[in-house]
Amino acid sequence: MLTSFLPGFALSLTLIMAIGAQNAFVLRQGLRREHVLPVVLLCAGSDALLIGAGVAGFG
Repeated sequence: MLTSFLPGFALSLTLIMAIGAQNAFVLRQGLRREHVLPVVLLCAGSDALLIGAGVAGFG
């Protein structure tokens, strides 16, 4: 179990740490204090949906 956990954990960290368009948008909205909760919920939900689709084998 540990042999699959560590690479998966490292991959998730690299996905979170990379400043992409979505992360830059979330940071910008947070700094402006505009619609912070809806933006965070939408981005987290879409990430969870896409990760789930990838795990399930769609794409």
